[in-house]
Amino acid sequence: MTPQQIEYVLAVAEERSFSKAAKRLFVTQPSLSKFIINLESSLGVTLFDRSSSPITVTEAGNIFIETANRMKELEEDMALKMNDLTGLKNGNLKIGTSPFYSANMLMKTVLQFHSKYPHIQITLHEDTYRNLEDATLRGDIDLVIDNANADNELFNIEELCMEKLYLAVPRDRAINRKCAGFALEAEDIRTNSEKLFSDECINLSMFKKERFILRNNNDSNYNLIKKICRAAGFSPDVVLESNNTDTIFSFVVSGLGVAFIPDTYIKFTDIPNHPVYYSLGDSETEKYIKLIYKKNKYLSKAAIEFSNTLRELIGLGTWK
Repeated sequence: MTPQQIEYVLAVAEERSFSKAAKRLFVTQPSLSKFIINLESSLGVTLFDRSSSPITVTEAGNIFIETANRMKELEEDMALKMNDLTGLKNGNLKIGTSPFYSANMLMKTVLQFHSKYPHIQITLHEDTYRNLEDATLRGDIDLVIDNANADNELFNIEELCMEKLYLAVPRDRAINRKCAGFALEAEDIRTNSEKLFSDECINLSMFKKERFILRNNNDSNYNLIKKICRAAGFSPDVVLESNNTDTIFSFVVSGLGVAFIPDTYIKFTDIPNHPVYYSLGDSETEKYIKLIYKKNKYLSKAAIEFSNTLRELIGLGTWK
């Protein structure tokens, strides 16, 4: 099994299309198809069922892919161990996270790590957790920083710090006058003011007539918000969906609707104009941001040192 065979078969399996895989590999579709046919002929089996669209992997194909992934992982582990022998003088570190965490919360960690180990190249993979999880299982990512519910049978999971969702409401809403005693300002959340802990929490049912802005339904928070609203006795009237927190926040400020915004966004973005915030007092609005990495995979010294730097800065209040 050659590196080229592994690369080509995995590309076709992941793309479920010869044309898409050919584009990804920068080869022509006919040459890729011929390559796979020749490989199948030499093995005496069929790896892909071409009668369906998209194409599917045969039982023999699954055996090939499972073996290819194991070989790929062994090769990558060997490369990591070889790099570790140089004492962090070179190497690569691949980190998966959300665009927001990447641009804000991880900045100090990346800068401090780079100052210590300037020859370690860092690659940030910014994507949804589902895609990051798949990439981590394939060995394409070393560490993931996210608040998703990771599978503890597949991953090692370390809780780093708490993240809480607040209901953000445009300032011109009449409901704010009724709920004035519960209202919080951005500064209360940024500074963990006394008001943040002394005020009673709002009942979400008071906002059932408001229009809601939610994250897209492929995001873990989508189902969470729906569940919280159902527990409050109503189904949210959704006016807009987006997978970008900046977009959601902008539409709240513009007056389109209300939305759930994480306190990390409120604390770490430099925004002059904020809506009114409300705490719900629901434990389900609180999630841990976690450090996630694949079980039974060699963790490089670079990954260990980055994790240590991250923990140190959190302990010093970088994320608080």
